[in-house]
Amino acid sequence: MNTTFKIHFIFLLLFAFAGCENSDQYTGSEYAQVEGTIRDDSGMELSNITVVINDRQTITGIDGYFHLDSLERGNASIELHGPDGIGRYALDLDEAGLSIDLTYPVLTTIVLLHDNDQHFDYNFKEQVIDKVEEYRARFENVWMLNTGDIFVRHADRWPVAHDTTYYAERSRFMIETMNDVGYDVMVPGNHEFDYIGPYTGNSLRKAAFTMVAANVDVATNRLPLFDPYTILETHNGMTVAVMGLSVGRNKPGVSSRDIIETARIYSHLAEENDLFVAITHIGYSRDKELAEEVPVLDVIIGGHSHTLLENAEKVNGVLVAQAGGGGHHLDPEKPNWLGIIKVEFENDRIIEKNGHVITIEETVMAD
Repeated sequence: MNTTFKIHFIFLLLFAFAGCENSDQYTGSEYAQVEGTIRDDSGMELSNITVVINDRQTITGIDGYFHLDSLERGNASIELHGPDGIGRYALDLDEAGLSIDLTYPVLTTIVLLHDNDQHFDYNFKEQVIDKVEEYRARFENVWMLNTGDIFVRHADRWPVAHDTTYYAERSRFMIETMNDVGYDVMVPGNHEFDYIGPYTGNSLRKAAFTMVAANVDVATNRLPLFDPYTILETHNGMTVAVMGLSVGRNKPGVSSRDIIETARIYSHLAEENDLFVAITHIGYSRDKELAEEVPVLDVIIGGHSHTLLENAEKVNGVLVAQAGGGGHHLDPEKPNWLGIIKVEFENDRIIEKNGHVITIEETVMAD
């Protein structure tokens, strides 16, 4: 049942002075005071709702009223603890006289855009940017993810075979393009781990986005080091753990560990965060196996098998998605596929998750 909370905030500045002749002994601090009333959508005040701000809390009385003072100023999160779980909102304690209406349960939408296996091919860049920006304008919590194989490791498949100058230029082009689009997180694929001289690492180090690989260890300066996972945070303080898993490559300084066992090691991320996502470069069949073996995952976004799942599938309760991919040769007419996943929260509980893929060409398909 949706309940509307009307919270009227009053912010007061409190100054404390210690009278003394030496100015070094002056002590002053600045605090905020917050009070409000919580009501449901019929206008009735709600009691026994716990309001938490900056680790301080109070409980609404029979009239729905609450009051907290001596709060540190600055950005904060307000939590509403009620019978349907914990809802969160962002709070700016630097704004005086703020009056806002809040809704409980709190509804939060997380959007994960994704693609995979471009293999040096990135057509219709401007159309991709337009679509990404459209989603960022519509939703507050949007991230762009890539699941590997942005390069081509086969030297005989480059337009100029075995020309490392081409490889260096094209790999740099891919990273710069992804920077322009505004990617947030990537898991490297086998084509990235199978490095070519210093060029692979040089290009990857130019990335303005995070790269994660939990099951692959790097002990060579030919590649950058990768974190096992990263934590993304929504506008209202919810957290999304994004873990990377890849097939890796048997290359000097690169070693990989069992995918399922690694995912289990990091299963604690499910309890510590609101959403647990694996971005993988292991192939569709192994993604389904991962979903069966590690059901604490909420979403798996895959690559490697170039599988076009026009609609994401639920396997053992885990949403599994993949957005096709290209060949290993440049094709100026190849479309870009963009996966779109939406996860809907009611307070801290997932109530819906779904995904689909759109085709991006000169004219972008309606979504």
